[in-house]
Amino acid sequence: MRIPVTILLAATCFFAGIESYSQDPCSPPASLKPGEKPLTGSELVHRGMHYTTSENASHLSYADIEFFLRCGTDQDAEEFFSYLRNSSRQIVGATVLEVGQDLIRVAWDGDSYNGHLGTTLFRFDDPLVAIPQLGQKVIISGIYSS
Repeated sequence: MRIPVTILLAATCFFAGIESYSQDPCSPPASLKPGEKPLTGSELVHRGMHYTTSENASHLSYADIEFFLRCGTDQDAEEFFSYLRNSSRQIVGATVLEVGQDLIRVAWDGDSYNGHLGTTLFRFDDPLVAIPQLGQKVIISGIYSS
């Protein structure tokens, strides 16, 4: 009787984990306390803006920067981007998921609590000089300009 109960419990935990994971990176995480309403993505970003300055914004992980830009209100995202404007950033070990003459989509290692944001599409004004292969690890370097 112990083994079926253990399997049932493990399966229940597994499906509960699946239910609490969302493909929408801005949806609130599952609340661990009964009756406690989790913060929405925009509420998390708004609270985070109280502790973020132009001096420390560029030191955040890439995943956190993407979370602020994708999930914040337009006003919070604009303010946050003003902290990043003209700062350089590098993503090391990004995996190529999609590639074309003027675009590349990469998956990057989620180095924060919200790692499932994990893909970014980059579009270029000029065609790529060298086109990487799908699945290849690359280094993306750039400057936040727009």
